[in-house]
Amino acid sequence: MVWDYFIVGQGLAGSVLSYKLIKHDLKVLVFDDPVLPKSSTVAAGIYNPFTGRKLVKTWMAEQLFPYLLKFYKDLEEELSVQLLYNIPMYRPFLSLEEQNEWSARLFEDGYSQFIERLLNPQEALPQVVNPLGGMMLKRSGFVDIRALIRGVTNFLEQRNALRSERFLYRKLQISKDRVLYNGHSARKLIFCEGPSLSNNKFFGWLPMTPVKGEILELALQEPLAYIVNRGVFVLPVSNSLCRVGSTFDNQDLSWDVTAKAKIQLLQKLDKLIRIPYRVVGHSAGVRPASLDRRPFIGLHPKYEPLGVFNGLGTKGVSLTPYFAQEFFNFLERGKPLIRDVTISRYFFLYYNKI
Repeated sequence: MVWDYFIVGQGLAGSVLSYKLIKHDLKVLVFDDPVLPKSSTVAAGIYNPFTGRKLVKTWMAEQLFPYLLKFYKDLEEELSVQLLYNIPMYRPFLSLEEQNEWSARLFEDGYSQFIERLLNPQEALPQVVNPLGGMMLKRSGFVDIRALIRGVTNFLEQRNALRSERFLYRKLQISKDRVLYNGHSARKLIFCEGPSLSNNKFFGWLPMTPVKGEILELALQEPLAYIVNRGVFVLPVSNSLCRVGSTFDNQDLSWDVTAKAKIQLLQKLDKLIRIPYRVVGHSAGVRPASLDRRPFIGLHPKYEPLGVFNGLGTKGVSLTPYFAQEFFNFLERGKPLIRDVTISRYFFLYYNKI
Protein backbone atom coordinates (compact mmCIF):
# COMPACT_ATOMS: atom_id res chain seq x y z
CA MET A 1 0.00 0.00 0.00
CA VAL A 2 1.05 3.59 -0.62
CA TRP A 3 1.02 6.10 2.25
CA ASP A 4 2.11 9.68 2.77
CA TYR A 5 3.73 9.11 6.16
CA PHE A 6 4.95 6.34 8.40
CA ILE A 7 5.24 7.30 12.07
CA VAL A 8 7.19 5.22 14.58
CA GLY A 9 5.96 5.63 18.15
CA GLN A 10 2.55 6.56 19.53
CA GLY A 11 3.22 8.43 22.73
CA LEU A 12 2.04 12.02 23.00
CA ALA A 13 4.24 13.23 20.10
CA GLY A 14 3.31 10.42 17.72
CA SER A 15 -0.37 10.60 18.65
CA VAL A 16 -0.69 14.34 18.06
CA LEU A 17 1.41 14.38 14.89
CA SER A 18 -0.42 11.45 13.31
CA TYR A 19 -3.79 13.01 14.18
CA LYS A 20 -2.70 16.34 12.68
CA LEU A 21 -1.54 14.78 9.45
CA ILE A 22 -4.69 12.69 9.05
CA LYS A 23 -6.89 15.74 9.64
CA HIS A 24 -5.04 17.36 6.74
CA ASP A 25 -6.22 14.48 4.53
CA LEU A 26 -2.88 12.68 4.47
CA LYS A 27 -2.53 8.90 4.60
CA VAL A 28 -0.65 7.90 7.74
CA LEU A 29 0.45 4.52 9.10
CA VAL A 30 1.68 4.38 12.71
CA PHE A 31 3.93 1.66 14.13
CA ASP A 32 3.87 1.33 17.91
CA ASP A 33 5.62 -1.35 19.93
CA PRO A 34 3.16 -2.36 22.70
CA VAL A 35 6.02 -3.79 24.79
CA LEU A 36 7.95 -0.53 25.13
CA PRO A 37 6.95 1.71 28.08
CA LYS A 38 5.71 5.22 27.29
CA SER A 39 6.85 8.23 29.31
CA SER A 40 3.65 9.95 28.18
CA THR A 41 1.47 7.55 30.17
CA VAL A 42 3.38 8.36 33.38
CA ALA A 43 3.62 12.13 32.93
CA ALA A 44 1.23 14.32 34.91
CA GLY A 45 0.36 16.36 31.82
CA ILE A 46 0.52 19.74 33.58
CA TYR A 47 0.68 22.96 31.59
CA ASN A 48 1.43 26.32 33.19
CA PRO A 49 2.94 29.60 32.00
CA PHE A 50 5.91 29.77 34.40
CA THR A 51 8.78 27.41 35.01
CA GLY A 52 11.82 26.86 37.22
CA ARG A 53 12.79 28.03 40.65
CA LYS A 54 12.86 31.66 39.56
CA LEU A 55 9.40 31.41 37.96
CA VAL A 56 10.56 32.38 34.51
CA LYS A 57 7.87 32.68 31.86
CA THR A 58 7.70 29.54 29.73
CA TRP A 59 9.47 29.81 26.38
CA MET A 60 7.04 31.01 23.66
CA ALA A 61 4.17 31.12 26.17
CA GLU A 62 2.24 33.73 24.16
CA GLN A 63 2.15 31.46 21.11
CA LEU A 64 1.86 28.08 22.83
CA PHE A 65 -0.96 28.59 25.31
CA PRO A 66 -3.73 29.96 23.09
CA TYR A 67 -2.92 27.22 20.59
CA LEU A 68 -2.83 24.31 23.01
CA LEU A 69 -6.14 25.25 24.65
CA LYS A 70 -7.95 25.34 21.31
CA PHE A 71 -6.25 22.17 20.05
CA TYR A 72 -7.14 20.02 23.05
CA LYS A 73 -10.73 21.31 23.08
CA ASP A 74 -11.09 20.42 19.39
CA LEU A 75 -9.50 17.02 20.02
CA GLU A 76 -11.98 16.39 22.85
CA GLU A 77 -14.85 16.89 20.41
CA GLU A 78 -13.24 14.61 17.83
CA LEU A 79 -12.57 11.80 20.31
CA SER A 80 -15.67 12.34 22.48
CA VAL A 81 -13.63 12.21 25.68
CA GLN A 82 -12.56 14.86 28.19
CA LEU A 83 -8.87 15.62 27.95
CA LEU A 84 -8.41 19.21 29.12
CA TYR A 85 -8.82 20.21 32.76
CA ASN A 86 -8.43 23.92 33.40
CA ILE A 87 -7.36 24.29 37.04
CA PRO A 88 -5.75 27.35 38.67
CA MET A 89 -2.20 26.89 39.88
CA TYR A 90 -1.03 28.33 43.19
CA ARG A 91 2.64 29.14 43.81
CA PRO A 92 3.52 30.21 47.37
CA PHE A 93 6.05 32.98 47.80
CA LEU A 94 9.31 32.00 49.45
CA SER A 95 10.56 35.48 50.35
CA LEU A 96 9.47 39.10 50.71
CA GLU A 97 11.72 39.97 47.76
CA GLU A 98 9.84 37.52 45.57
CA GLN A 99 6.52 38.91 46.78
CA ASN A 100 7.60 42.46 45.86
CA GLU A 101 8.99 41.37 42.50
CA TRP A 102 5.72 39.77 41.46
CA SER A 103 3.69 42.71 42.72
CA ALA A 104 5.52 44.76 40.10
CA ARG A 105 5.27 42.12 37.36
CA LEU A 106 1.53 41.93 37.82
CA PHE A 107 1.23 45.05 35.68
CA GLU A 108 3.57 43.95 32.90
CA ASP A 109 1.81 42.81 29.71
CA GLY A 110 4.07 39.81 29.30
CA TYR A 111 3.05 38.45 32.71
CA SER A 112 -0.32 39.95 33.62
CA GLN A 113 -2.23 37.80 31.11
CA PHE A 114 -1.16 34.68 33.03
CA ILE A 115 -1.71 35.88 36.61
CA GLU A 116 -5.16 35.63 38.21
CA ARG A 117 -4.22 37.46 41.42
CA LEU A 118 -1.64 37.76 44.18
CA LEU A 119 -2.55 36.68 47.70
CA ASN A 120 -1.04 38.60 50.61
CA PRO A 121 -0.19 36.89 53.93
CA GLN A 122 -3.64 37.69 55.33
CA GLU A 123 -5.21 35.77 52.44
CA ALA A 124 -2.91 32.74 52.79
CA LEU A 125 -4.63 29.47 51.86
CA PRO A 126 -5.33 27.19 54.84
CA GLN A 127 -4.48 23.96 52.98
CA VAL A 128 -1.04 25.22 51.95
CA VAL A 129 2.11 26.23 53.83
CA ASN A 130 2.25 29.82 52.55
CA PRO A 131 2.92 32.33 55.34
CA LEU A 132 3.96 34.99 52.80
CA GLY A 133 0.96 34.46 50.51
CA GLY A 134 1.45 33.52 46.90
CA MET A 135 0.38 33.82 43.30
CA MET A 136 -2.65 32.23 41.64
CA LEU A 137 -2.07 31.58 37.95
CA LYS A 138 -4.56 31.21 35.12
CA ARG A 139 -4.14 29.37 31.81
CA SER A 140 -2.96 26.37 33.79
CA GLY A 141 -4.23 22.86 34.30
CA PHE A 142 -3.53 19.39 32.99
CA VAL A 143 -4.21 17.14 30.02
CA ASP A 144 -5.19 13.52 30.56
CA ILE A 145 -2.48 12.06 28.33
CA ARG A 146 -3.49 8.46 28.89
CA ALA A 147 -7.04 9.22 27.73
CA LEU A 148 -5.60 11.11 24.75
CA ILE A 149 -3.45 8.16 23.67
CA ARG A 150 -6.36 5.73 24.08
CA GLY A 151 -8.59 8.03 22.06
CA VAL A 152 -6.08 8.48 19.25
CA THR A 153 -5.46 4.71 19.24
CA ASN A 154 -9.18 4.20 18.51
CA PHE A 155 -9.06 7.02 15.93
CA LEU A 156 -6.18 5.28 14.13
CA GLU A 157 -7.66 1.79 14.38
CA GLN A 158 -10.92 2.97 12.82
CA ARG A 159 -8.85 4.07 9.81
CA ASN A 160 -6.69 0.93 9.72
CA ALA A 161 -3.74 3.25 10.37
CA LEU A 162 -2.09 1.54 13.35
CA ARG A 163 0.23 -1.45 13.54
CA SER A 164 0.91 -2.63 17.10
CA GLU A 165 4.32 -4.06 16.39
CA ARG A 166 8.00 -3.30 16.75
CA PHE A 167 9.52 -1.35 13.87
CA LEU A 168 12.43 -3.34 12.41
CA TYR A 169 15.24 -1.44 10.67
CA ARG A 170 16.23 -4.49 8.61
CA LYS A 171 12.92 -4.30 6.74
CA LEU A 172 13.40 -0.63 5.81
CA GLN A 173 14.55 0.45 2.36
CA ILE A 174 15.31 4.10 1.63
CA SER A 175 15.31 5.67 -1.82
CA LYS A 176 15.77 9.29 -2.82
CA ASP A 177 12.16 10.31 -2.26
CA ARG A 178 10.43 7.34 -0.58
CA VAL A 179 10.77 4.61 1.99
CA LEU A 180 9.65 0.99 1.65
CA TYR A 181 8.75 -1.14 4.64
CA ASN A 182 7.25 -4.62 4.72
CA GLY A 183 5.24 -4.15 1.54
CA HIS A 184 4.24 -0.56 2.29
CA SER A 185 5.55 2.66 0.71
CA ALA A 186 5.54 6.22 2.06
CA ARG A 187 6.95 9.61 1.16
CA LYS A 188 8.31 10.16 4.67
CA LEU A 189 9.10 8.18 7.83
CA ILE A 190 8.96 10.20 11.07
CA PHE A 191 10.46 8.85 14.30
CA CYS A 192 8.55 9.82 17.49
CA GLU A 193 10.14 7.33 19.84
CA GLY A 194 10.65 9.40 22.96
CA PRO A 195 13.72 8.42 25.02
CA SER A 196 14.38 5.46 22.68
CA LEU A 197 15.73 7.99 20.17
CA SER A 198 19.15 7.52 21.77
CA ASN A 199 19.24 4.04 20.19
CA ASN A 200 17.86 5.14 16.82
CA LYS A 201 19.98 3.97 13.90
CA PHE A 202 19.52 7.25 12.00
CA PHE A 203 19.07 9.91 14.69
CA GLY A 204 21.08 8.57 17.63
CA TRP A 205 23.61 11.39 17.10
CA LEU A 206 21.15 13.98 18.39
CA PRO A 207 22.14 15.02 21.96
CA MET A 208 19.44 13.49 24.10
CA THR A 209 19.71 13.97 27.88
CA PRO A 210 16.90 11.74 29.18
CA VAL A 211 15.73 12.38 32.72
CA LYS A 212 13.92 9.92 34.99
CA GLY A 213 11.01 11.23 37.01
CA GLU A 214 8.94 9.56 39.71
CA ILE A 215 5.39 10.45 40.75
CA LEU A 216 3.26 9.46 43.74
CA GLU A 217 -0.51 9.09 43.87
CA LEU A 218 -2.16 10.15 47.12
CA ALA A 219 -5.60 9.75 48.62
CA LEU A 220 -6.51 13.09 50.23
CA GLN A 221 -8.81 13.47 53.23
CA GLU A 222 -10.26 16.67 51.76
CA PRO A 223 -10.57 17.99 48.20
CA LEU A 224 -8.07 20.42 46.70
CA ALA A 225 -9.42 22.91 44.16
CA TYR A 226 -6.14 24.05 42.60
CA ILE A 227 -2.70 22.78 41.65
CA VAL A 228 0.01 23.68 44.16
CA ASN A 229 3.49 23.99 42.72
CA ARG A 230 6.65 24.83 44.63
CA GLY A 231 9.50 22.34 44.83
CA VAL A 232 6.99 19.64 43.91
CA PHE A 233 3.58 19.83 42.26
CA VAL A 234 0.38 18.61 43.86
CA LEU A 235 -2.15 17.92 41.12
CA PRO A 236 -5.76 17.08 42.06
CA VAL A 237 -7.20 14.62 39.55
CA SER A 238 -10.42 14.01 41.50
CA ASN A 239 -12.00 15.06 44.81
CA SER A 240 -9.98 12.48 46.70
CA LEU A 241 -6.98 11.67 44.52
CA CYS A 242 -3.92 13.71 43.60
CA ARG A 243 -0.55 13.18 41.94
CA VAL A 244 2.68 14.51 43.44
CA GLY A 245 5.95 14.92 41.56
CA SER A 246 8.35 14.96 40.19
CA THR A 247 11.92 13.89 40.77
CA PHE A 248 14.78 14.53 38.33
CA ASP A 249 17.41 11.83 37.92
CA ASN A 250 19.81 11.71 34.96
CA GLN A 251 21.87 8.83 36.33
CA ASP A 252 19.36 6.06 36.99
CA LEU A 253 17.39 5.82 33.75
CA SER A 254 15.51 2.65 34.62
CA TRP A 255 11.72 2.57 34.78
CA ASP A 256 11.79 1.21 38.33
CA VAL A 257 10.39 3.18 41.28
CA THR A 258 12.74 3.87 44.20
CA ALA A 259 12.35 4.34 47.94
CA LYS A 260 14.77 7.29 47.72
CA ALA A 261 12.50 9.21 45.36
CA LYS A 262 9.44 8.46 47.47
CA ILE A 263 11.12 9.84 50.59
CA GLN A 264 12.31 12.91 48.69
CA LEU A 265 8.84 13.68 47.36
CA LEU A 266 7.12 13.21 50.73
CA GLN A 267 9.63 15.42 52.51
CA LYS A 268 8.95 18.25 50.06
CA LEU A 269 5.21 17.60 50.15
CA ASP A 270 5.06 17.91 53.94
CA LYS A 271 6.60 21.37 53.66
CA LEU A 272 3.99 22.42 51.12
CA ILE A 273 0.50 21.23 52.11
CA ARG A 274 -1.40 20.64 55.35
CA ILE A 275 -3.95 18.10 54.08
CA PRO A 276 -3.77 14.58 55.60
CA TYR A 277 -3.05 11.92 52.98
CA ARG A 278 -1.94 8.37 52.33
CA VAL A 279 0.17 7.07 49.45
CA VAL A 280 -1.76 4.77 47.09
CA GLY A 281 0.50 4.63 44.04
CA HIS A 282 4.03 5.18 42.77
CA SER A 283 5.24 5.29 39.15
CA ALA A 284 8.36 6.20 37.18
CA GLY A 285 9.09 7.30 33.63
CA VAL A 286 11.96 8.62 31.50
CA ARG A 287 11.45 11.99 29.84
CA PRO A 288 12.79 12.49 26.28
CA ALA A 289 14.68 15.70 27.04
CA SER A 290 17.19 17.36 24.69
CA LEU A 291 20.51 18.94 25.61
CA ASP A 292 19.24 22.51 25.12
CA ARG A 293 15.67 21.75 26.30
CA ARG A 294 14.28 22.48 22.83
CA PRO A 295 12.53 19.98 20.53
CA PHE A 296 14.23 17.96 17.81
CA ILE A 297 12.27 18.52 14.59
CA GLY A 298 13.32 18.10 10.99
CA LEU A 299 14.65 15.80 8.28
CA HIS A 300 17.84 13.76 8.24
CA PRO A 301 20.85 15.55 6.69
CA LYS A 302 21.55 12.59 4.34
CA TYR A 303 18.30 10.60 4.08
CA GLU A 304 15.65 13.17 3.22
CA PRO A 305 12.66 10.79 3.52
CA LEU A 306 13.52 10.31 7.23
CA GLY A 307 12.36 12.78 9.87
CA VAL A 308 12.19 13.19 13.62
CA PHE A 309 9.71 14.77 16.05
CA ASN A 310 11.10 14.32 19.52
CA GLY A 311 12.88 15.90 22.50
CA LEU A 312 9.73 17.61 23.81
CA GLY A 313 10.68 16.79 27.41
CA THR A 314 8.82 18.05 30.46
CA LYS A 315 6.85 20.62 28.44
CA GLY A 316 5.46 18.11 25.96
CA VAL A 317 1.81 18.94 26.67
CA SER A 318 2.48 22.60 25.88
CA LEU A 319 4.90 22.16 22.97
CA THR A 320 3.50 19.22 21.01
CA PRO A 321 0.29 20.69 19.48
CA TYR A 322 1.93 23.91 18.25
CA PHE A 323 5.04 22.27 16.84
CA ALA A 324 3.12 19.39 15.26
CA GLN A 325 1.37 22.08 13.19
CA GLU A 326 4.70 23.79 12.49
CA PHE A 327 6.16 20.47 11.33
CA PHE A 328 3.20 19.93 9.02
CA ASN A 329 3.73 23.43 7.60
CA PHE A 330 7.39 22.57 7.02
CA LEU A 331 6.72 19.19 5.43
CA GLU A 332 3.73 20.06 3.25
CA ARG A 333 3.92 23.82 2.72
CA GLY A 334 7.66 24.48 2.75
CA LYS A 335 7.55 26.85 5.72
CA PRO A 336 10.93 26.96 7.52
CA LEU A 337 11.16 25.77 11.11
CA ILE A 338 12.51 28.22 13.66
CA ARG A 339 16.19 27.72 14.49
CA ASP A 340 15.45 26.83 18.12
CA VAL A 341 13.80 23.54 17.12
CA THR A 342 15.23 22.47 13.77
CA ILE A 343 17.73 19.63 14.00
CA SER A 344 19.97 21.48 11.56
CA ARG A 345 21.39 23.21 14.66
CA TYR A 346 23.08 19.88 15.42
CA PHE A 347 24.08 18.74 11.95
CA PHE A 348 27.74 19.30 12.89
CA LEU A 349 27.41 16.36 15.30
CA TYR A 350 26.25 14.10 12.48
CA TYR A 351 29.04 15.16 10.13
CA ASN A 352 31.65 14.81 12.87
CA LYS A 353 30.53 11.21 13.48
CA ILE A 354 30.86 10.20 9.87
